[in-house]
Amino acid sequence: MGFSPEYVLFGDVGATNARLALLSNGILGPIEWFTVAEFAQFSDAVDAFFVRHCGQASVREALLAVAGPVQGDRCVLTNCGWTIDARELSAEFRFARAHILNDFEAIALSLPHLTATDVYPLGGGAAVPGEPVAVLGPGTGLGIACLVPTSPNSVVIASEGGHTTMAATS
Repeated sequence: MGFSPEYVLFGDVGATNARLALLSNGILGPIEWFTVAEFAQFSDAVDAFFVRHCGQASVREALLAVAGPVQGDRCVLTNCGWTIDARELSAEFRFARAHILNDFEAIALSLPHLTATDVYPLGGGAAVPGEPVAVLGPGTGLGIACLVPTSPNSVVIASEGGHTTMAATS
C-alpha cells in the first residue's frame, strides 16, 4: 500500500457485515469483509484486520460509517450487540482521531459529488437543483437520510427507517 507509514482506517459497519480498508497517500487498499456475528465486539474485528493488513504501519485515524444512530461519537448498533465509541477506539488503538457517522449520513454527504451517470431517475420526474434529496436502502434495517442543501454547507438529517426486528419509530 504505497510508501506512507501512516494510514487511515475506513469502515462501513452494519449489523450483518463490517467492511474495513486502509487509505494511504489517497489510495484505498483492499477491502476486507467481516461477518459481525463472528466477533464479540467491533474492536475484535479491527484487531483481526490489523493483524492481516498493517504489519509495521501506523494507523493514525479512523473514519467509520455505522448502521445506527450516532450520538456523541458513539453508536449502539440497532440490530447487533456492538457498541462503537470513538473515544474508546482512539484509546485502544492509539488513533489521533476517530470519527463515527451514520452510514446513510455518509451516503447523503456524497450526493453533491455524483454526476448524471451515477444516478438512475425513478418515477418519471426530474430532479430540481437546490432542493432536498433523500437516500434510502435496505440492509438488516432500512437506512434513510436527507441532504438539505444550504449555503455555505449542506445539512444531513439521518434516520432509522425501520428494522427487521421492530416496526419503524421516530
